[in-house]
Amino acid sequence: MKKTSKLLSALLVVSQVFGYTPAVFANEEPTSPTLSSESATVQEGSNGGQTEETVDSTPETTPEAPPTDSSTEEQPTTPEHPVEPETPTVPDSSKPETTPVEPEQKPEENQPVEESKPTDSSTTQTPQKPTETPTNQPSVSNQSGISANTETSTTNQGTSAPVVDEVKEYHQAPSAPIQELVPESTLSSDGTIHFGKNESVEQFIQKIGEAARKVGQENDLYASVMIAQAILESASGQSLLSKAPNYNLFGIKGTHNGKGVSFATQEDLGNGTLYTTQATFRQYQSYEESLKDYAKLLKEGLAGNASFYEGVWKSKAKTYQEATQYLTGRYATDSQYNQKLNGLIETYDLTMYDHPKATVEMTESDFPAYNGENYDTSNSYAWGNCTQYVYNRITQLGKHIDLTMGNGKDWGVTGQARGYEVSRTPQAGTAVSFPAGVLGADPVYGHVAFVEKVNQDGSIYISEMNVQGLNVVSTRTIAATQTSMLSYIMPK
Repeated sequence: MKKTSKLLSALLVVSQVFGYTPAVFANEEPTSPTLSSESATVQEGSNGGQTEETVDSTPETTPEAPPTDSSTEEQPTTPEHPVEPETPTVPDSSKPETTPVEPEQKPEENQPVEESKPTDSSTTQTPQKPTETPTNQPSVSNQSGISANTETSTTNQGTSAPVVDEVKEYHQAPSAPIQELVPESTLSSDGTIHFGKNESVEQFIQKIGEAARKVGQENDLYASVMIAQAILESASGQSLLSKAPNYNLFGIKGTHNGKGVSFATQEDLGNGTLYTTQATFRQYQSYEESLKDYAKLLKEGLAGNASFYEGVWKSKAKTYQEATQYLTGRYATDSQYNQKLNGLIETYDLTMYDHPKATVEMTESDFPAYNGENYDTSNSYAWGNCTQYVYNRITQLGKHIDLTMGNGKDWGVTGQARGYEVSRTPQAGTAVSFPAGVLGADPVYGHVAFVEKVNQDGSIYISEMNVQGLNVVSTRTIAATQTSMLSYIMPK
């Protein structure tokens, strides 16, 4: 027993030295876990350096990642593998010849279109806008490909506007809203267009009527057609293009004496599809200059085709209807263009401007003939009516009458209240007021005329307007037995 116990003790010492406990001697459970734990601690301490390296390179939650990362680091031929899952920006910089080109060009094709399209289209007047845009954009993207992508994109956008401004020889104005230029109208069953009378239209006619008459007489053109076109194209002088400082009544594009202005306009692709673009329109010093330039266009035609508009000449068109029909599809693409012009001509009796200015024969008058001038610059009286005529006639002769005398029937009462000499006895050079419904006067507004002469028999010779038509001057004699029915106002 002693020998056996000594042998066991020796074996135990040896096993402790070598860290090994035979299974035969490990019968006691408390002893074996203690020994195994000590051995595990020793292993961790001895392999600590390797364990730290493994923990640094690989997260504990993803045990499969370390072999993938370590393998990719050892493969220089495939650098894109480590980048894709974590940092997509690395392959973009590592492959500048392929990946950056496509995304860089695409933004340049889209972004500049919105910013530069209005200015590009303003320099071109062709209606093929869709084809112009693609042809211009590649040149921009090609230039951007020469230098850094980001910097080039910014540079092109910043310099595109100045380059266009250097090329243009006209003034770049803010884009004007495209306006509905057609006055209020109704369409009858037979296709005829009728317009309701509008005071602003009448005032506009008053402004350009005589100038149009003169230009028409000098150039073998229908002044009525030109006036109707001006009403339609300029919204009776209310469009931004027709107002000062542009005075473009007919929407003529290009420049005039080197002056032009850019506005938004609508063009037809040729199939009825309209699109909005910028176009350059001529600038004038006055409405008369605009009328003269338009007449020049109609007489001289287009480059290479001097007879392009000859169908509107009086010598070619027997009526204004033939002239407006010729303009349809030639000057304007609107299929109802002639009907609109005809409706305006009829509504406002514009044919009166197709004839030389009528000078009323006043051989029996004690005063010079009426000169046709309008002195009512503020348009206090309705254009072409009796009140405005009497005001102009009195002003022409160097006398004074107020601009606010009221309707024709009111002149006697208003004049007396304002200190004018008013009587029932006719005198030459006075305004004569007709009560409503008396001697052909309007049943609501009455009438007013000018006494040109008092005859020896007591009758009076008067001149008046709008009895035979709007803006038409006529004369007649009032019997002596009827003169006391009227009131006579002596001008100051």
